[in-house]
Amino acid sequence: MKKQITLISALLLYGGTMGNLASTYAANPPQFVSKSETTEIVKGTVVDSQGEPIIGASVAEQGTTRGTVTDLNGNFSFKAGTNAKLTISFLGYKTVTVKASNGMKIKLTEDNALLDEVVVVGYGQQKKVNLTGAVANVDLDKTLGSRPEQDVTKALQGSVPGLTILNSSGDLDGTPSITIRGLGTLSNGQKSSPLIVVDGVPVDDLSMINGNDIASISVLKDAASSAIYGSRAAFGVILITTKQGKRGDKVSVKYDGKFGWDSSTYLPDYPDVPTQLNAAIAAKARAGSGSVELFGMYFDKLLPYAEKWKAQHSGRKGYSAMEPWQSDSNVGDYAFVNGQPMYYADYDIQKIWYNNAAPSQSHNISLSGSSGRTNFYASYGYSSKQDIMKFNPGIRDKYNATVNINTDITDWLSAGVRVNYTHRKMGRADTYNNIYQYLWRWGSFFIPSGYMQSEDGTINDYRVVALQKQAARQYIFHDQMSLNAYIKANITKDLTLNADYTYNVENFNFKSSDHSVYGMNWSGTSPTYIVQPTASSATRWNTKKTRWAANAYLNYTHSWNDAHNLNVMVGINGENYKSDYFYVNRTQLYDENYPEINLAYGDLKKATLDSSTGDRASAGYFGRINYDYKGIYLLELNGRYDGSSRFPNGDKWAFFPSISAGYRFTEEPYWQDLHKYISSGKLRFSYGEIGNEAVGDWMFISTMSPYSESKITWLNSAGTKVTQFAIPSWVSSTLTWERIHTLDAGIDLSFLNGDLNLTADWFQRSTTNMLAPGTALPASVGAAAPYTNAGELRSRGWELSLSYRKQLNKDLGVYANFSISDSKVKVQKWNNNSKVIGYTGGIVGDNNAKTYAYAGENWGDIWGFETERYFTENDFDGKNADGSWKYKSGVASQVGIQTDNFVYGPGDIKFKDLNGDGVIDGGKGTADDHGDLKVIGNTLPRYEYSFHLGGNYKGFDLDLFFQGVGKRDMWTKSAFAFPEMRAADLAIYANQTKYNVYDPTGKNTNISESNDFPCLYPGNEGSGNVSGLAPIGGEHNYYPQTKYLVNMAYLRLKNITLGYTMPASLSKKFYIQKLRVYGSVDNLCLLYKGSGNLPVDPEMNEGQGSLSYGTWGRTYPITRTWSVGLQVTF
Repeated sequence: MKKQITLISALLLYGGTMGNLASTYAANPPQFVSKSETTEIVKGTVVDSQGEPIIGASVAEQGTTRGTVTDLNGNFSFKAGTNAKLTISFLGYKTVTVKASNGMKIKLTEDNALLDEVVVVGYGQQKKVNLTGAVANVDLDKTLGSRPEQDVTKALQGSVPGLTILNSSGDLDGTPSITIRGLGTLSNGQKSSPLIVVDGVPVDDLSMINGNDIASISVLKDAASSAIYGSRAAFGVILITTKQGKRGDKVSVKYDGKFGWDSSTYLPDYPDVPTQLNAAIAAKARAGSGSVELFGMYFDKLLPYAEKWKAQHSGRKGYSAMEPWQSDSNVGDYAFVNGQPMYYADYDIQKIWYNNAAPSQSHNISLSGSSGRTNFYASYGYSSKQDIMKFNPGIRDKYNATVNINTDITDWLSAGVRVNYTHRKMGRADTYNNIYQYLWRWGSFFIPSGYMQSEDGTINDYRVVALQKQAARQYIFHDQMSLNAYIKANITKDLTLNADYTYNVENFNFKSSDHSVYGMNWSGTSPTYIVQPTASSATRWNTKKTRWAANAYLNYTHSWNDAHNLNVMVGINGENYKSDYFYVNRTQLYDENYPEINLAYGDLKKATLDSSTGDRASAGYFGRINYDYKGIYLLELNGRYDGSSRFPNGDKWAFFPSISAGYRFTEEPYWQDLHKYISSGKLRFSYGEIGNEAVGDWMFISTMSPYSESKITWLNSAGTKVTQFAIPSWVSSTLTWERIHTLDAGIDLSFLNGDLNLTADWFQRSTTNMLAPGTALPASVGAAAPYTNAGELRSRGWELSLSYRKQLNKDLGVYANFSISDSKVKVQKWNNNSKVIGYTGGIVGDNNAKTYAYAGENWGDIWGFETERYFTENDFDGKNADGSWKYKSGVASQVGIQTDNFVYGPGDIKFKDLNGDGVIDGGKGTADDHGDLKVIGNTLPRYEYSFHLGGNYKGFDLDLFFQGVGKRDMWTKSAFAFPEMRAADLAIYANQTKYNVYDPTGKNTNISESNDFPCLYPGNEGSGNVSGLAPIGGEHNYYPQTKYLVNMAYLRLKNITLGYTMPASLSKKFYIQKLRVYGSVDNLCLLYKGSGNLPVDPEMNEGQGSLSYGTWGRTYPITRTWSVGLQVTF
């Protein structure tokens, strides 16, 4: 483990060994050496406290420029003066000075206060002990080292407190959302994503980065640490540096490969077919329907066949031949009743359609080292992943190539280049959006998943299987090329100049087509050969994005009187971004085997054409001053004068300052006797302001758009339609920056000589001048008020992290760490005096802020009723003449919230009368008059936590990673949550079989609080008629309420990894410096699932498909991945 720590530490040091040498020389300036001085070869070995060799340790002769670094065995050899004194240093270990002797063995002891000493910050590095802002380092070995996750974004989930990664689904092409310290703005689609910077250059998509190329990741959380990057860093920064070779290193080749197999974590399931049919019949009967029918299949006629099929089969039917009815003793899988085909076989949807071992793999090889004045790093990576559909699965392939070269042109000037290319190809069936919908929409009997034989003996898949198997492939090609050049000039001993330029180009190409599908379908009284669809088409779209970025900055460092340390940095930054997009679709292909636009002959007037361009520029002047007195009193000042093209003249530029301070109280003389209790401690405080330019492009310019031809009503004298334009919307010509003010107070403590460490932060972030609706205009104006800088949002929270690491002896080491964070978001100011209740959370996204935000609202609040219990007959005095139930005295009436033919009665939901007026309602549907409604939950995640447990023993290493959310709520209209939710689907799932039954005769009545659901009724996805709840959705027994609020809290064993590293003494016999094998599992199991038996993974946040009702869960499932891997260093 020690050796692994030293390897990781070496990678995290930019300039590595040379940085150590430079530090040594700075502390001990080189003196003139006489040419007559005698020298001799000095050899030795540098080891740690356990006797393990330290690789890359700096060995320097005091007073000279002579020195070297240790090799892979910890050995060194160089010429030194007679009786020389040597200084030996390495990151994370105490520096020692010894007298030179041949064959010497130097043991370095750990200085835990220096582990992870260097932290990458904006335009530089700082010692961790001197940081005054809120900055967290990601442990790359645990986060990326051995996990099968190929997406860096997903791998970062739970890595540091305050960093929220939300997976919407397990889609191969899915993009998780990223926020730091929660929601930051309600404007521009609530985009609160942090800026991602790789080697000083902003990037948009972390998934395009090869995780094996990453040397360090820092998360900058407050304005004091991120303001240096300007307006795009309004909500924090994820700062990534890539690997480079180090001066003095021998050439090293590394290979890292893994193979994995995916399966779903959770899938829904159906009960047996008779149970499905009986539930639908009962629900429809209550709604007054005399029969239940789907596409000509009447359930009362279907039921006897289904019951006989169940009796004649020991289990569900897999993918096999569909057999016709022969007799009552051999009912087959389908039959004809009055010429109508009836399906009643119980198909095993999970087994037929989903792959439990979808393959994935990744391979990475890298070459690094140095030659003379030049060091280099080059890598090539390939990864592939297949989705878990059995038929026509999607496949994603990604290729990465990286070259980083740095050379010292002279003793004072160095230069380098970085080149990165990524190609990603995604191919899948063009039905992927809807296949998950239909598999889980109507029932296991309704989608026959087998094959049939035609009259000529040809075997053909039945319709749904054929549609998926033969679906046209859609392809998305994503290419990204980044070219970066930089120089560093040491102008004087204290003054350096850095400059870099980056050009980045991205290209997206999409192609798909529709073509005929051949299979079996019903026609008349027998299955026939069909072709579907009849219309063919080809679609193409392309997006090209280009960006250049340039930075130049001076850095001045000076210390005096062994007490005062000053670092001043000033610089300039510029960036330009352009995009170009076009889309075209044309129908009727000459040949379906060649789906090209120029080979389609459909009417051009009906072809779809679209295009757009984008252009944005920003610039800034920035500066930072760091001062400390003896490393005890710390002060940092930041300032940036930012400019953006997104604002009108006069408002393009603004200045944003920040300040932070720290106090290392354990370095005071009065603390010397207390180090045995707290070995290191620091208090931190920061306050700052950042501008946010993310308000959309050209919003200050009033524009007009032409009507489509179908909406044009004016004709000229020749009878030809005249082009018409819509009335331009009102805009504000004074739009300006949103301003984000952050306040942070923190403490860093270290105990047990650095083995135990604690970091805690409290923060507040206020977004002012937020884009919001302006004051309402008089109705006579005929237009809505334009958006102005009129809103204000505040988030407030805390973070805590605790870590422990101890090497107990040479063979055994253990570690544990825990982190947790929480925040709440409140609307402070908004132009909405009505305070109308609405849904400001949403499971996919939300554009309702304009209508439903109001001052004083906790963002994400869900309003609903408090569920009291089920109604029983004792709540009523019989029925009225119209058949409705007559409420007893003292029982609050729910008649006013009934809709359609639904009437509350025994076995239905009884809501609590919170205001005691004897009537259940939502008042006026406002925050001030909400009747019996209350806030029942909140959609934003709370108490996000994670912890690692692990250790090493004689070459074996084990890591357990747990991750979870303590509180998160969701209201959904999904059919997975409620039986018979949609009248057109009539679906019931395996988790929905315990429901109330009311029989007026009393024979079959089953009303019990232990039942999961009330009496069945079909179609509950409507808006109802409760003021305030219509935007949320759900009615009848399923108005938003406490009983059926989905608890999205969970605790997951996110990853478990077990590895073994071969002893170096053995591996070197095969010319291998290091060999490690490992097994790893992602998403192994849930230790707690707040949603109980709901068949949806708690990390799922969306539904797919073209249907507009509650489709939560009907999408690509979250997956579990088993993997094995090999890591070799030559």
